Amino acid sequence: MFPSSSKRIASLIPTLRALPLRRFYSAPPSLDAAEKHIYEKLEKELEPLMLDVRDVSGGCGSMYAINIVSDKFNGISMVKQHRLVNSILKEEISGWHGLQLKTRANKK
Repeated sequence: MFPSSSKRIASLIPTLRALPLRRFYSAPPSLDAAEKHIYEKLEKELEPLMLDVRDVSGGCGSMYAINIVSDKFNGISMVKQHRLVNSILKEEISGWHGLQLKTRANKK
């Protein structure tokens, strides 16, 4: 009785294997409209491996925290990485109170 039951249960458990790395090309559904706009603009220009955009102003859209890892940052200083992001978001930043920006090159 037990051997056949355990075989059936074992057949229902999928085998473990390495899953391929999957990049998502659309903004996460939890972002509001302004966060989504920023996310999509940075994604288009920098093709990031990791991107997090959050409104940290309590919802009024005056301050954002952006954390981004991109191959496009390889070989350039952090100051130049920040300048690159600032140039991409120049229009948006002009209406903000502040920006918390963390950038990082993808270390291979």
